[in-house]
Amino acid sequence: MRRKVSLWMLVVFVTSLVLLPVQPALSLVGPAALLACESAGFSTEEDFISHGPEPSDGNPRISDGDLLSADGAVCARNADLLAVFQPRTDLGLDAVDIIDARNYMVAFSTELDDPGNRFTAGDLIGTNGAVLPNAALVGGFGVGHDIGLDEVKFIGTISATVSFLAEVRERGRDYWTAGRLQDALKRRQLDLWFSTEGDWNPPTGAPGFLDGDILSAASASIVVNQATLLPASVPAGIPARGVDFGLDAFAVPRNGDRERIYFSTEILYEDPDPVGLSFTDGDVLRFGNGVVAVNWSLIQDFKPAARDLGLDALFVAADQPPPTDPNIQTMCGDRPVADFDGGLVPIGGPGDGLYRANSAMSPPGDPPRRPCGRFVPIDGYLPATGIDRFRVAYRDVAAPAPAVGTAAGVRTNWVLWEWHGWPINACLATGSLSTDANGWMDASDYLAAKSGTLTGCANSHLRLAVWDTDNLVGFGPPNKNGHYRLWLEWEDGGLHREPLEHHLQLDNVLPTIAPFPNGLQVRLPDGTTIVPACGEAPKGASQFQVWGQFDDAYYWRFSLVVRGGVPPTSVGYGPHNYWDPTDGTVGVKNTNDTGTTPNATTVRLRDINMTDLGASFVDCCYLLDLYVWDASIRHEFGGLSAVDNSGSYYANTFITFAAAP
Repeated sequence: MRRKVSLWMLVVFVTSLVLLPVQPALSLVGPAALLACESAGFSTEEDFISHGPEPSDGNPRISDGDLLSADGAVCARNADLLAVFQPRTDLGLDAVDIIDARNYMVAFSTELDDPGNRFTAGDLIGTNGAVLPNAALVGGFGVGHDIGLDEVKFIGTISATVSFLAEVRERGRDYWTAGRLQDALKRRQLDLWFSTEGDWNPPTGAPGFLDGDILSAASASIVVNQATLLPASVPAGIPARGVDFGLDAFAVPRNGDRERIYFSTEILYEDPDPVGLSFTDGDVLRFGNGVVAVNWSLIQDFKPAARDLGLDALFVAADQPPPTDPNIQTMCGDRPVADFDGGLVPIGGPGDGLYRANSAMSPPGDPPRRPCGRFVPIDGYLPATGIDRFRVAYRDVAAPAPAVGTAAGVRTNWVLWEWHGWPINACLATGSLSTDANGWMDASDYLAAKSGTLTGCANSHLRLAVWDTDNLVGFGPPNKNGHYRLWLEWEDGGLHREPLEHHLQLDNVLPTIAPFPNGLQVRLPDGTTIVPACGEAPKGASQFQVWGQFDDAYYWRFSLVVRGGVPPTSVGYGPHNYWDPTDGTVGVKNTNDTGTTPNATTVRLRDINMTDLGASFVDCCYLLDLYVWDASIRHEFGGLSAVDNSGSYYANTFITFAAAP
């Protein structure tokens, strides 16, 4: 379902069902094109013209029914996905799960009902011709009507999923109600996680669900409710916090790891706090952690005329086939090592250790170069048997490679969920699991804690290590802003190490704003007359220039907030990203990737207009805040799990002045 909202207003909840009879040419890009989305794919909410790479069918028009990759490729036209049904029109794409790209097996739903009445927009259909009715998906909840389908993902093995879709096609659409779907899923140890276009409030008063919840078809239950998906700062969930944000798309590993869910909402949210979490209905969010990719990072290679086209369907292949030996696969959270410069190199190989991903899961910006700070989660592959102990080792980038077992190791102390029986009968965070002083972790204890056999409760949040780079609990490296090489070591009767290394650049220092009076100034439009701190601007002056001076080794962006008036109100300007040459204020900004430029000079940042405060602009004293963020990706770590809170760290200064209309 598409909800049209302004990207420039504060929270606006205007819902409309848009059914556009779009009739583009039903072109085909061919089965090989689907391989471009084998790792990740998505669809937009709106049609657009691509000015990027020309699709293989030569048609630059991109439909909201096409499947796209973040590198500017059209993986499948809507007609490709619906080929077995021989469509006469584009029916849109509202959900997608790429089961087997090499054999062209995709499960999906459309935005519009089939004109031939073979399926509805609420049904799950497959490229093999399978049609699973909406009534079968929601029947276990007591829903007696087609409630729509916004996203869907299979939980379980690929082979079992392919077999299930073959059975769905063989038995036909009308077979799957009366519990037959649930029986078939359980028989194959599968589940179908999905979200709907509508809420369900049973007339009996029994619990229902929101269109922002993730549901299970096998158990007819809520897997994750919306209030849990979104951070506590967002007023999500009814009645929990008051607003139904919807769920337009989500992706999850085949093993059903909730903490690795990516998703998008149906409406935007602009936090009134300038340092709070804001997002659009086109951004990709992570379970409980906020924005991991703005919409522009998905669509920028298509070079569209708009920076946000919404997000209707999302696929991310989170699973990796197990390798033979243990190895590190992600750093700084769930970011693949290959997305770091030098993140996957031979021993002694080059790299600067900065996160430079430009993919479906990339952060905003071009180029998106980012160091890591505070607590850095590190994860990878560890076989289920045969390993006695393991550790993440590190050395300074310039130091020679040491003998195995002699380098420093990352120390981690985990808090574990433990089962407490009668009279509590609950999992409580009362256990612990720690490395030794050299970073070595007992492999059997680690695996047993993760699966739940050690404590009676699964601890799926465990990673190989979480590095205290800022030395907050005393386990940090010698230089908290250093450049290091990491690798995995293990013992199985002998000591071994990865044949590769992973560069990682750290940054735990916030931007520096110059001391008063150079760090922040309010000037009249002539650009030279400074309004002194606590000074009064000439009566009738409403437009001012803001000048400032700040620096940081890995600077990211700044923003301004004016507060005051009667009644008291505020207006924000920004964020102004260093890489954006226009940034909404053409010719004004004077920043680069290390802060204001020229260095050590107070420069004009941008202009502000007091009339933006509306009727609150009266003869009054006003507060001007400057917030300066660096680019470091930072996590918190409570011993239980590492939570991504990058973007919440900033330097701040302020100044006061008086103005009157």
